[in-house]
Amino acid sequence: MAEIPRTASERGHQVEGEFEHTVYHCPSGKSPLELGRNTETALKNAGFNILYTDVYSGGARFYMTAQKGGQWVKLTVVSDAYDLTTVKQKQMEQVMTANADGWAQQINQSGRVSVYGINFDTGKSTIRPDSEPALNEVVKLLQANTSWAMAVAGHTDNVGTQAANLVLSRQRAQSVIAWLSAHGVDGARLVPAGFGDARPIADNKDEEGRQKNRRVDLVKLY
Repeated sequence: MAEIPRTASERGHQVEGEFEHTVYHCPSGKSPLELGRNTETALKNAGFNILYTDVYSGGARFYMTAQKGGQWVKLTVVSDAYDLTTVKQKQMEQVMTANADGWAQQINQSGRVSVYGINFDTGKSTIRPDSEPALNEVVKLLQANTSWAMAVAGHTDNVGTQAANLVLSRQRAQSVIAWLSAHGVDGARLVPAGFGDARPIADNKDEEGRQKNRRVDLVKLY
């Protein structure tokens, strides 16, 4: 796990996945600022989104983070040290059965689970009838663990605008809570959240990745 800043004012964002950390010695005659800017340009050309950069001490220290789908890069260049951290974010493998019992085990281990099979009409928050098997398992999960309070978090792919996706993801979370409340779950235990396309777990460049990003997460609050 790596803590990666996403904006100049944000302390850090926890990212889990395949992790690599390398430290190089800078070539003589190359300033940290020059090396940092060269890396920034290379990442932009490779399709990365530069999330955060900062320069201190007149260019003697350079900090940067970048993201491309589920790939994250953190760079620190100080004096003669070029410190590079890369994380390839991975969805937690669904090695446990995708039902109430399997989800309970995963929540007990990590505090959260991604639920697939809750489907919506395209661009809407209307739950499709084929979602009932997954939703019924969520009901079983919550009825078997009545002390849990959960955040129901909606996520979308990157089709459409970020603003629209943010609103849509929250509306979908609210629709899930409304369905669960109508089927025997105390809605006071559930908090809606929507993150739009801001937290992908796969690359949005193809349908397989977009399908993974369209999900509902259950996150244990206490």
